[in-house]
Amino acid sequence: MKYLLNALLCAALLLLSSCIDGDEEIFLRADGGARVLAIYRVPTLLLSVQDAEDLRSSIKKEVGSAKNLKLLTNKVEKHQGNRVITFEIETDDVMALEGVLAEHDPALQMSKGDKILHAIIGRMRVNIEGLSVVLSREVQLEPLLDEYLGSNGASMLGDSTFRYTVHLPDAAESSNAHEVFNEGRTLKWTHKLIDSSTSPIIMTLTAPIPIPWWVFVLAALFLAAAIWSCYVLMARSRGQKYAAGSKK
Repeated sequence: MKYLLNALLCAALLLLSSCIDGDEEIFLRADGGARVLAIYRVPTLLLSVQDAEDLRSSIKKEVGSAKNLKLLTNKVEKHQGNRVITFEIETDDVMALEGVLAEHDPALQMSKGDKILHAIIGRMRVNIEGLSVVLSREVQLEPLLDEYLGSNGASMLGDSTFRYTVHLPDAAESSNAHEVFNEGRTLKWTHKLIDSSTSPIIMTLTAPIPIPWWVFVLAALFLAAAIWSCYVLMARSRGQKYAAGSKK
């Protein structure tokens, strides 16, 4: 009977696993702000009502209370046999996305919702290098998949896919994106979960830091002031030389 139940469970997972799906869009603004919209679809067999509520609570607690971040949307709905997880974040400072989730004490037991949240967000790093900003992100799904699908869970993932899209105000200088659109201003990564069950998802990009228009205005005014100061000094110098010559 035990083997029969396991076989039935595996069969059910094989039928539903292809529904595991995720889409994230990150919109980076020229003023340094950002908006993140994430939508994930998970079979109800893998995410119960209690698990879904726990995940929503974790998002509210960890993301909603993060400094300089505003949680615009946070909901988990049931649709066609799936739990649809939607959350949207906005910030005026893209640097606030770094370390958005607090590190957990390994000695403490994390809830399933917490584990899912930490797994799908992963680790983000934002660095400023000269006039460029370097963003990197690592999403490690292997521990989560092993725990809830078993060591042979990779065979149940089918065509399950996570997709990530980043919209930039200016063309990226470099990235490891799978596709590039909009003259380099839109980057897209597509990762099959079957591949991510053994290695982390790693995304990197380097983009120029947008310079506000008023910086150019100030630079022009500074240059004009410098030229005027030089002209005034030269005029004074000529006047003094002329006055000295007249006295002689």
